[in-house]
Amino acid sequence: MLPRVAEALLAESEAKASSIERRLERFLSNEKIETETTWDDFLKHILPAFRGEPMRLVIDLTAYEEHAQVIYIGLLEHSRVLPLVWKVMPGQDTWDQGLWDGVEDLFKRLAPHMGESECTIIGDSAFGCFPMVSLCVNYGWHYLFRICAEHTCEHWTAQGRLLPTCPVSELVSEPGKRFYGHIRLWQEQQIETNLSGCWEKNEEEALLVISDLPACRKRLTDYQLRWRVESTFEEMKSRGWDWENSHVRRLDRVDRMLLVLFLLLWWLAHLAASCIHHGRRDRYDRHDRRDKNIFRIGRLYLLDIERRASGASNLEKCLLFKRSATGWLFALRF
Repeated sequence: MLPRVAEALLAESEAKASSIERRLERFLSNEKIETETTWDDFLKHILPAFRGEPMRLVIDLTAYEEHAQVIYIGLLEHSRVLPLVWKVMPGQDTWDQGLWDGVEDLFKRLAPHMGESECTIIGDSAFGCFPMVSLCVNYGWHYLFRICAEHTCEHWTAQGRLLPTCPVSELVSEPGKRFYGHIRLWQEQQIETNLSGCWEKNEEEALLVISDLPACRKRLTDYQLRWRVESTFEEMKSRGWDWENSHVRRLDRVDRMLLVLFLLLWWLAHLAASCIHHGRRDRYDRHDRRDKNIFRIGRLYLLDIERRASGASNLEKCLLFKRSATGWLFALRF
């Protein structure tokens, strides 16, 4: 990835590609760049723009080749999941801390920026467990997690009688069946929660999700929005910046690389929002069928502006923040 970035920057610099690449490598190696401090200051300026509405956050764990894993929490916005906090962990070596300790570190960093906003954490079955539910409850955030069909539960009849323990799979045992109700989940560390389950006829298995919010069909449709995080990771990997071929191995350098990449994702989302808000999307995307995601639209919009720009002032108008008398302003209006 670094050689490709260096080559792209040739148009903006008189330096050789090899010289630009070495500068990029020095940035990744610079221990004076404090990733968490820099990003937390960034969050302080962007998250107030979202506090007026309920926020849906997606948590996921993705691999960076065999060298690292990234715990990632992002904001579900439009067709993608915008990064909020992350943590780089070893890929094959033993972790210095457990997964749930790492997740709690991310929650601690995120909480001061959330204000009083209603927040729902969405995660796949890797996060459908007692420690994760407990973390959400402790922080006062809603949760929506997929669970495995093998988990055990107790549920009540319509008359209020508690039935014997059974696998969750028995509640939605075949295609076409649904279940929406209150259950007591697990045996050793029990919780009372709400289960929404449905086995669509064209699917191989049932979709089972738990939440502190009432069980209903909407819980399932809200959970399915989680798949947008997979598309976001594809943009960073095989279908986009190809971050896994950057040959960056040290965890601290991976962290700095993600800092730059995640800033870029926010900038492209901001540009796409501006493009769509001003009615210019049809120039870059089909009007009868929306094929291009917000990152691609943002990039095309930026290239168009750059080509037409008569001076640096035009490009300055495209930046993430605008200076005002009271500080820096940020907006994301689609």
